This record gives sequence, C-alpha cells and structure tokens, in this order.
Amino acid sequence: MKVSTSYLFDRATERMSKLQNQLATTQAQMSVSKQILSPSDAPDQAAAIQRLKGEVQRQESHVRTLQVALRRYTAEETALQSGNDILVRLKELGLQAVNDTLGLDDRKAIATEMRALRDQLLSLGNTRDDSGNYLFSGTRVNTPAFAQNAQGQVEYQGDQTQTRIPAGVERSVQFTRAGTDVFQRVVRADGTAVGFFDALDQAILAVQQSQTGKIHQGIADLAQMHNSLTLSIAQTGSDQQVVQSQLDVLDETALRMKSTLSEIEDLDYAEAVTRMNKEMMALEAAMGSFSKIAGLTLFDYIQR
Repeated sequence: MKVSTSYLFDRATERMSKLQNQLATTQAQMSVSKQILSPSDAPDQAAAIQRLKGEVQRQESHVRTLQVALRRYTAEETALQSGNDILVRLKELGLQAVNDTLGLDDRKAIATEMRALRDQLLSLGNTRDDSGNYLFSGTRVNTPAFAQNAQGQVEYQGDQTQTRIPAGVERSVQFTRAGTDVFQRVVRADGTAVGFFDALDQAILAVQQSQTGKIHQGIADLAQMHNSLTLSIAQTGSDQQVVQSQLDVLDETALRMKSTLSEIEDLDYAEAVTRMNKEMMALEAAMGSFSKIAGLTLFDYIQR
C-alpha cells in the first residue's frame, strides 16, 4: 500500500481540526452554561426547549394576573372590613338614639357622629388598589365609584359590568366589582327599595329630628346593610382562597417545568470540564504526532 506524504498531512490536520472544533464547542457551552448552542445542533431538543419556555412564560403571565387579583382582593377585604366596623358602630348609635330618655340635643349629637361615620363609608366606597384603580367602580376603574351631587345625595358613577379571570380548570373568579353589588340597596318590609347611602342619610336625618318611628326603620336598614356587607366580605375571602390555591398549583407546575427545562437545556459542568480536559489532551497528542510526522520524509516514514 502506498502512503503519500500529503495523505499523512491531510489526516493529521483533519484530526487536529476536529479536536479543535470539539474543544471550541465545549468551551462555548461552558461560557453560556447551555448544552445546545444553536437549534441545528439538536433540532428535537431545541424544539422541546422552545415549547417548555413558551409554556413557562404563559404560566408566569397567569401568575402575574392572579397576583394582581390577590392584591386587589386584599384591598377590598380591608376596605369592606372597615366598612363593616363602621356599620356596627352606626347600629349601636341607632339603638342608643331610640332610647326615650334622650332629648333632641342628645340625638343631634349622635347624628353628628353618624354623619362623620357616613362620610368615612363614602370614602371607603372610593378605595383604590395599589395601581390607583377604584375598587368598586366596575370596569370604570378611573372613575370614583360614588360622588355627591349638588343636593348632597350620593350617586353611583361606576358601571355594572363584571369581568372574570380564570382561576383553575373550568373555574373563574370575579375581578371587578360594582359598588352597588357591595353597598347594596335596602329593600324594606313594604317592598320599597332605597339606595345604600340614601337609607343611611334617612336614618341620620331621623335621629337628628328625633323621629322615633323612622329611627326604628333606620336601625332595620342598618342591620340589612351590615348583612349585605358581611356577605361581600365572605365573597372576597372565598375568591382569595380560590386564587391562592391556583397560585400554589401554578407555582408547583412552573417548578416542574423549569426542572425539566434545566435537564434538557442546562450544561452539566462536571461532565463538561472532564470532557474539555480529555479534548485538550487529545489535541495536544495530535499536535505532537503531527510535529513528528511533519519532520519525516516519505522515505524515512517507509523505513520506520
């Protein structure tokens, strides 16, 4: 068999080039901590990585939405609980005012405190979330839910539109709330319906004017307001539990996906360092062999 000098050179340089490319690839992998440098290196793995990354991004987007909702519910619960406490105090004042031993001046003093509490309730009705959006305006989040007109009557300025967000498989929770659903109108025994703040104003006026019969009606109205607000607090608490439960599920799912993604995408540093050392040794050996071969003539090679 005839062996040409050019053949030996070609084989040696091809071997060194291959080892250099392998070493360069390993070093590049270590620099970015990834197994795959380009999709062409491993098309199937690259496709799996992109699918997992897309799913993780969708999960994270959903988590952000639910976290916003959870903060909103927390703000709602705080506002409603404060409103509930105010209504409890208003009921106490109503029961105090109905006492026959009180005179007109005493009831006027009670009415003054009730009016201050009423103003606090109005302020709570216009509570904003941490983004500056009004909690109880429905979808009109940039408009205060309640405002007083020229006659001093409180009017609802939001809308009745409800938006919901997904919170699990085939389950959703309410994201926006209408103020009239939270501060509900009062339905009296005779069937007449009165707005929340209208009923409250009438109760205060009855105390101020020492109208015992209307004070009794005001006490009944306040009891109904308290019950409806309590139900709203319960609903907000329920929504919080649903959202928190879904967040826990999403966190677990995201962790599992990221773990799978890491197995496919991330580089095993210990294995890469070992491989790089082997490749460096192989390259050094190849370069040494090439140096010896390059110093031989064809005749010397045949003689050996």
